[in-house]
Amino acid sequence: MSFSKKIVASPEEIQKDAEKLVAFVSLFCGKHHVHRKREPFHFDYERMPVLVEDGPELCFECTKLLRHAIVMRVLCPLDPKPKCRKCPQHCFRPGFKDQMEKVMKYSGPRSLFNRG
Repeated sequence: MSFSKKIVASPEEIQKDAEKLVAFVSLFCGKHHVHRKREPFHFDYERMPVLVEDGPELCFECTKLLRHAIVMRVLCPLDPKPKCRKCPQHCFRPGFKDQMEKVMKYSGPRSLFNRG
C-alpha cells in the first residue's frame, strides 16, 4: 500500500489525535457493542506516524472504523486541521462518516466527564 498524499501535521499532533480517536471509539464500542466478539486494537504501519499498542478491545466494525479514521487523520491535507464536521472536503468513505458522527455524538460529551 503506498500513500501519495503528503503528511502535513507533526507526528506528535497526529499521535495525540489518534489517541483521542481510540478513546472515543472505545467508549462507544464498550457501550453499544457489548455482546459482539472483541479483540485488542493495534495500529502499527511503517509509513504511518501513529503507533497504538495494547489498545482497547473493539468489535470488528469499530476496528475498521478506527483504522479508517486514523489513516484519514494522517493523510488530512488541511493545516491546521479543522473539525471534521466543519471540513470543506470530507475524506471519509461513505458509511464511515455516518458511523463516526454517531461515535462523536455519543463519546464527545461523555469524554468530558472522564477527564482526570
